[in-house]
Amino acid sequence: MAGIMITIIPDGMPVDQMEETEEGYTCPLPTQDEELNAENREMAVEQHNYREPNTGVSFRSDQVCGSCAMFNQTDDMLECLGDESGNTGYCQSLKFACMKENTCDEWAEGGPITSDLQEEYKDNL
Repeated sequence: MAGIMITIIPDGMPVDQMEETEEGYTCPLPTQDEELNAENREMAVEQHNYREPNTGVSFRSDQVCGSCAMFNQTDDMLECLGDESGNTGYCQSLKFACMKENTCDEWAEGGPITSDLQEEYKDNL
């Protein structure tokens, strides 16, 4: 039986190309393709000033990736990333795996995206 999936994209966030893993997870392509992830990270560095906090460029200490509205740390995404440390998440805006202590010029209030937050969002639909 054919099915249709409707995805609501807040604030016009670009849709990810997805790939199914051997474990059965559907993951954003950059989480499965190291070269694509590196290309997207380099674009984030060059165009959006993605950086470590000790680069000498000023920023607010509460405006790090780990508190950004685009920083995805849902259980499914952490499975896609294969990182159990809790220090990595997926940037839904810039499409790459990023470190929670870093920052960039695209930081947005309201994060991170967690499984609990995602379930609450779905319940409100």
